[in-house]
Amino acid sequence: MRRGVLALTAAALALWPAAASAAPDPRYSGHRLDRVAAALAKDPLFVDPDVDVALGAADRARVGTAIRAAAKRVAVPILVIVAPNPTESESQGKDDAFLSALHGVTHRDGLYLMVDGDGYMLGQGWNVPREIDLDIVAQDDLPDYEPPDIHRPFSGLADRLVKRVDAWAAAPAAPPTSSPALLSPPVPFGQEDRHPLVPDDPTVKDHFLRGFFIVGPLSAVALYWAGIGSAAAGRRWFRRGGTRGAVTGLAAQAEEHPGAPARPSDRWLRRTASAELDRLRDRLPDASGNRGRAFALAAFDAAQILYDDVHDDPGHALDLVGVIVLARQGRRALAGQMTAPPPPCFLNPLHGDSTRRKTVPLPGDPAGGKPRRQPLCGPCSGASGKEIADRVLRVQGPDGLAPHYAVPGVWRDAAWGSRGNDLVKRVMEYLGVE
Repeated sequence: MRRGVLALTAAALALWPAAASAAPDPRYSGHRLDRVAAALAKDPLFVDPDVDVALGAADRARVGTAIRAAAKRVAVPILVIVAPNPTESESQGKDDAFLSALHGVTHRDGLYLMVDGDGYMLGQGWNVPREIDLDIVAQDDLPDYEPPDIHRPFSGLADRLVKRVDAWAAAPAAPPTSSPALLSPPVPFGQEDRHPLVPDDPTVKDHFLRGFFIVGPLSAVALYWAGIGSAAAGRRWFRRGGTRGAVTGLAAQAEEHPGAPARPSDRWLRRTASAELDRLRDRLPDASGNRGRAFALAAFDAAQILYDDVHDDPGHALDLVGVIVLARQGRRALAGQMTAPPPPCFLNPLHGDSTRRKTVPLPGDPAGGKPRRQPLCGPCSGASGKEIADRVLRVQGPDGLAPHYAVPGVWRDAAWGSRGNDLVKRVMEYLGVE
């Protein structure tokens, strides 16, 4: 029944760019782009201070020399950016969107290569006179590709960068080509809460468009999974549609997700749930052979159905937290090739993966009694006393703001998967989906 929406035509994807680009970004949204463009005007290699450890001084010199030599052979600039690209950025975590926006600021044609915070590479190009498939320029397309170590994402980065730019320089000459236009550009910066997926004042037209905007991308995924169309077409859709890299996923979660609130607003939850679903959807079509694919597909189904049911209705804070947790666990399963990823931090599931179990008191636990061992993230496992109380996720329950584990429902009953690996199954039962 609910899954029947996946059968709608993927042709609706063509409507997305026009709606998503309806308003220009405010000027302040381009500060990072301006900063990176200014640095690239002086040096073709930019390493963001937030990931300064990615390349040492000697490696930067070696990579810079390789970039300049390759650029001379290709006869167009080659610009390399090493920078984190979080969901909260102006490009909403999409590396291709960041490079497209950067090209619009620099006004320089050539080859652009980005390394994100997980150590994955993505390239784009404009007017490049080389035989390079600019639909498929992610690092994982190299024949001998090995994904970065999730614990050390920048290990061997200098060698990987040199290898990539050398491969570009060695490509045979061809008429100039450019990367395709973005199929799914970000929502205008600062207007995420007015995303077409979450209209402020729904009307018949809004529901019609929302149906297209939600179901269109899902239909493309469904067609891919069902084998309708060629494998190359599915790969082409994936490459154009969002952040590349079949198993980029989450890095090991020794630390909590930055900015994870203890008392999230409905707006924050809706926006984050939508973004996390997008990130998981981007990674699914090219995940064949990944041991975590079955879990990721099931987690995506549960999260998407749940999101469709509750995202524009008030009073579903825990369900939206559930969407976020399921989507992140799906990406974690792909990133770590896991059939069952670890449960989230029990004090606040928005923190991300647990890293250890520890006996802690639960403030406001309706069951009372003896504290039990709970899965916790790194920071929570080191917290005590008032710190624990301050870190607990609190949402609106029947009697007002309460700890999440005190709110009756499937999430309390399933304990976020902390007492078994049946969270997805429990959620599907809760949704009435067989």
